[in-house]
Amino acid sequence: MAAAPPAPGAGPDLAEFTVWKPFLVRAVVSLVFGFVTIFWREPSTLVLSLVGGLYLLLTGAAYLWTHRMAHWGPGSRVLTDMGGGLLLGAGLASLVLRTDTVFAFAGAVALVAAGSAELVRGLAARRHAAARDLVVVGVVSIVTGVILPFVEPLGAHALLGVTGGGALLTAVVLGIAALSYRHDSALSAPRGSGSHGEPDPVN
Repeated sequence: MAAAPPAPGAGPDLAEFTVWKPFLVRAVVSLVFGFVTIFWREPSTLVLSLVGGLYLLLTGAAYLWTHRMAHWGPGSRVLTDMGGGLLLGAGLASLVLRTDTVFAFAGAVALVAAGSAELVRGLAARRHAAARDLVVVGVVSIVTGVILPFVEPLGAHALLGVTGGGALLTAVVLGIAALSYRHDSALSAPRGSGSHGEPDPVN
């Protein structure tokens, strides 16, 4: 016997599960960066600036993609746009200026702002399927940003270690979430979608 379709408002909308795409991109970027910080034993300031700056740039782009999707419900995008913009700006500053201090303090401001925006959005959109993930990732980002200025005197290795640790935690949370939402979107799709010329809901 076929199950009755869920009533409106009874659960997450199928469209919400499309957040798996930017989540997966962010997870991959964070995972690659985290592994680089683990296996690069004695990174120089140049390595910190290039690798760290590229990480902030790519994360900022995927962050903006995440929060410009149309499925988060009503609410201002000002905070999340600001957070994404600061991540992009911190990445560019690190790539151009190439000092420990710039990465530590620009990265700290960007991570705290971006994390705070995700925390606020996650708490505001509690009915959204990914709300809890945003809260967890937001807290990780805030903690990482707060720690960075305190380890700046220890040099590039410490800065990469702290940032990489936060990136790995983020990769785990968003990677599991992305795969889960992709699976759920396939299960929740109406029977026959993807056929007769209709797009596959998970692609």
